[in-house]
Amino acid sequence: MKLSKLFFLAATCAAPSFSLPTFPWTVNDAIGDQNGAQTSFDIRSVKFTSYTAATKTFVIDLDFHYVGGVGLGPSGGYQASDLLFTTAGGQRYFVPLVSRTGLDAGDLYSATSFLTSASVYGGANTTNVWGNATGATKIVAGNAGTVAPTQLNPVGAPNLLNVKLTFAANDAFVNSFSGSTFLFTSATCANDVISGVIPGSAAVPEPGTWAMLGAGLAALGFLRRRAA
Repeated sequence: MKLSKLFFLAATCAAPSFSLPTFPWTVNDAIGDQNGAQTSFDIRSVKFTSYTAATKTFVIDLDFHYVGGVGLGPSGGYQASDLLFTTAGGQRYFVPLVSRTGLDAGDLYSATSFLTSASVYGGANTTNVWGNATGATKIVAGNAGTVAPTQLNPVGAPNLLNVKLTFAANDAFVNSFSGSTFLFTSATCANDVISGVIPGSAAVPEPGTWAMLGAGLAALGFLRRRAA
């Protein structure tokens, strides 16, 4: 077999092997575990609703109380938090629920760092609440994401919202999505926190890829020795 063909086969087999969680996948949060007023901060659940491979689009539903109302406006000095992701390799991503300087609501960004509640809201709470806009990079050009809040207001639970996030990603995010962690705090005061590890397996090269590349390198060395 020609060496060029060997390397072509290796490249063909180099597609990463990974599995995403089975959608929908929901993480529920205990009612009444927040600090402060339940009807201001309490998170009910984060639901990873769907993923569309053709467009690399995720839909995630957040159910939480927010006293700022369906407009997700600032209230009492705090603002809505971002949905934060950290891959197993330490790469940070975030989706803002509300636009702010340099950031569009609903879009996915990579981040060099996260901002804590203490740095955004004040006080001593060091829980991460926002992606840092400085150095942030939008993953898909344009405003590809949407934030759709709906007031739920069941009996006895005023200010309960469903916020549906729809955002487009890239291969790097998709391939590292399983095995990454998510964090959401409802508001920048971080009076309630929900987090979890996303199931599935992260992208790894197929074992056959390494064997094929090894064979190619060995053959290359052999041919060089013969030429010498």
